Amino acid sequence: MATLDELFDTARDRLRTAAATPSSDRAASARQLDQFLSALTESLGLGDKAVRQSAVTKDLLYQLGRAGGAALAAQRTLPPPGAGPTESHLPDALVALHAVRDVIESHRGPDRVPLSAYAYALSTGPAHHYLTRRCSELAWGAAQVASGLARDTLDPSAAAAFGDARQFLSEAALFGREGTRDADPAIGALSLTLPVSPVQADPADRTQDLPANLAEDCDRLSRAAFETLHHRSDHRMSGSDLQQLARWTAMQRLLAGRVLLRVAEELPDEAAATLREGAGALRGSAQAWQKSATAWHRVVDIADPRAHPKLPAPSYEIVRRGEVVRLPQVVPHPATVIAHTAAVRVGQLLYGPQWRPEAATRPDPRAGSEILADARGTGGLASALYRLPAAGWQLALAAPQAVSLARGGLVTDVFERQAPTGRKNQRFRPIHSQQLEALAHPYKAVLPAEQASAESLLNVAQQAGTPVPRALLDAGAHRSLAAGAGWGQADRRSAVRPDRPGLRVQQPQPQVRAQARRRAL
Repeated sequence: MATLDELFDTARDRLRTAAATPSSDRAASARQLDQFLSALTESLGLGDKAVRQSAVTKDLLYQLGRAGGAALAAQRTLPPPGAGPTESHLPDALVALHAVRDVIESHRGPDRVPLSAYAYALSTGPAHHYLTRRCSELAWGAAQVASGLARDTLDPSAAAAFGDARQFLSEAALFGREGTRDADPAIGALSLTLPVSPVQADPADRTQDLPANLAEDCDRLSRAAFETLHHRSDHRMSGSDLQQLARWTAMQRLLAGRVLLRVAEELPDEAAATLREGAGALRGSAQAWQKSATAWHRVVDIADPRAHPKLPAPSYEIVRRGEVVRLPQVVPHPATVIAHTAAVRVGQLLYGPQWRPEAATRPDPRAGSEILADARGTGGLASALYRLPAAGWQLALAAPQAVSLARGGLVTDVFERQAPTGRKNQRFRPIHSQQLEALAHPYKAVLPAEQASAESLLNVAQQAGTPVPRALLDAGAHRSLAAGAGWGQADRRSAVRPDRPGLRVQQPQPQVRAQARRRAL
């Protein structure tokens, strides 16, 4: 998916091409320039409305308005646009600018409520200045377009109007660049947020598309975690969902570690050692996730009993009395399906597109050179796999909240874990409130394990000379999530710095304190 930086760069390049290409229909070009400037003005208003616009942004908006008026005046003095084909450079720049709007607006709902953790990154002054700085660069490109139109136009009035537009846009670009030195560059890594709906892996998928598809799966998981943490979804995670989500996530980490070990076999010692360290960190994450899944052993969610201990066959008397109850068929939470799909994609990267986790035998892994070719090098591979722990951290942060929401239907057949009830001869009873804390406690260990995995993979990317701008955006989002969940502000001294990539936020202390509802099967 395209990021804001990539979309702004595309619009800038199209403007440069338009400025270097003589216009075949100046009236049409004047209309296209006016449309582009109107969209540029709208882009400056995409930030959080609660944050006041700075004087630099207001000045840029004022100059863009004057330039748009001059472009409109030039259009009025020229003959109507002809019906023939015209250059598409300005319309292409306009499409890229509209895509910027779509990316930013996708992180908020119709009522401006955040839909992802990354929406909070847009609510700061430096984020506003990022948009202002990039829009001022486009204003400079539009000034060059207006200069070319003024030079090639034979009508003196139109030439003067185009000259005024060039002057206004040049001034806007100059002051916009000088007044936004505090712009947050991490915002440029923002991409379109995707709905929490799984896209299944297919054996026909090309292996070179697996890193991009895996990144999209991680974006969906991040949004699922945000919705769970902030009660934004009607489909709650059940106990079965949490158990299976942890198991698939652990498998992702194990497979990702094997990918690194396979690639390390064909690399020099120094590079191979860094990859092996990353594989070890991923193994630690897998173990932490597996422990969180083990905590659900002998605990059943009666609202979704897909994961339950093996039950004995019903006796003849129970069948005769008609007391046999069919377990309900429940649709799994989309995050569980997405986690399974992500595990399949990592396995396809290692074993080929035909691999499935349900296979009875393990095929031979692909050559390390083939994996690196699909991932575009060691840095690209580390950057792609980094998205797994970055999203996993958010899932682990939201999991205790999901446990708390599912507490009403959790039962167990272990006597020590049962809440006291007045009924006897019941195998399953509601779990005790302390057991709720025991279910949420393992996720506390997942958080540092995921951070260690993310930092290790970023070190691999840094050693390969591959920047990972997404890490800065993730670190800011994680700080916002930890602070918003009530665990205090993160330590800004340990945040990701451009000279030392990593994923460092304060370790929250998630706990679930809730009384189990007294009910029995």
